[in-house]
Amino acid sequence: MVGWWFSSRSFAVTWVTSCALISLLLISTALGALQSQERISCFLIGSVQASICPLPSFFTEDPLFYYEEDPHQAGLKMEERIRHDRLYFPRSRDRLMEKFDIIFFADPYIDHFTSRQFGDLYYAFTEGGMPSYWSFGPAYGNVIQTTILAEILPISAYQGYYHRPWHARFRADRDPLFTPFIELGLEKVPGEAYAWMQPRMGTTTWADMHPLDLPWIVSWRPGQGESGLTWVFADEFNRQWWGLASGSRGINPFSLEMMANMVLYSLGRELISDVYARREARHQISIYRTQKLLVISMLEWADMFGANTFSLSQDLRALDGKVQEALESYLAEDYGGSIALADDALSGLNEIGEGAIALKDEALYWVYAIEWMTVTSVAIIGGVILWSLMVRRRMYREVVTTRGSILE
Repeated sequence: MVGWWFSSRSFAVTWVTSCALISLLLISTALGALQSQERISCFLIGSVQASICPLPSFFTEDPLFYYEEDPHQAGLKMEERIRHDRLYFPRSRDRLMEKFDIIFFADPYIDHFTSRQFGDLYYAFTEGGMPSYWSFGPAYGNVIQTTILAEILPISAYQGYYHRPWHARFRADRDPLFTPFIELGLEKVPGEAYAWMQPRMGTTTWADMHPLDLPWIVSWRPGQGESGLTWVFADEFNRQWWGLASGSRGINPFSLEMMANMVLYSLGRELISDVYARREARHQISIYRTQKLLVISMLEWADMFGANTFSLSQDLRALDGKVQEALESYLAEDYGGSIALADDALSGLNEIGEGAIALKDEALYWVYAIEWMTVTSVAIIGGVILWSLMVRRRMYREVVTTRGSILE
């Protein structure tokens, strides 16, 4: 009867806690859907592995962005590329325009694209007003140069991949897009590889590679009217400059903000007003998300041992509303308000974490107590039996010699 009561109670608590945790996930998904009208949707095509391309990490960390990818790196079999297109590339031009705000190409091997796909991309960049970003390797000469998309690029030639040290030099006579990062030290970040490219007439060069005296960032609008801004970088996401190499982690802490500013400028939105505050606000929100997963795992662990975690799950659900406000402030560029709300939520999350640890310790106390009593009782019983048999010899009977009596 007692066992039935404990099993029923454990089942009820588990059911309630599971419902609470599922509701948290559903709320997070709903909040993401509500923010989608303000956030920026990015489409990544080409060699977009996180180890060689910083964009997936950028857009995962920054709440302003969300992304989808269509991977087409070198060495991928044609069957795999076609399968990826069926899964990830929009089936129609209207869907492409509705779903994404900007498209990023990282050394894209897209020679298998159909004429419809090339036509949809060309329309999006020349008449649909969609910005695009291009970073090349061998794919330019092997694929892009012979397609219709070469016409929308602000360069007429792109070749080589050379290894010589360089530093960025942003041109001060341009719109204040990259110039705020001069004071933050981005011109001191070293690069070690680059390509040579030839800008077309009428393009804008935003930065050069010093002392090579070669263009690094070039852009233009490929057409008239509603054409989108098209960017080309000449470094193929150099692992040293973008901080992807193991020895350069943290060498460029503001690369994400620089990329975000470029996207905001391309979409005609307000530029970042305070780089330091934005970075701090994003960092606090990221810490909350990470610690929340840890707290949920502790709640699940405590629940496995029969602890009642429902009240803490409810408190965690209330904190999500506060973080939602922090995200809205972040998207509205109220970074000070976002930091304050995120700090408040982190304090509450720490309290919930301490409560989860206390519940876990309380539940485990009885587990350890029962184990200790079981082991101790077995040891005592075994010791008594051993002492009785081997020391006191209570069950011992002396062997009687009977042969002699028989002979008598």
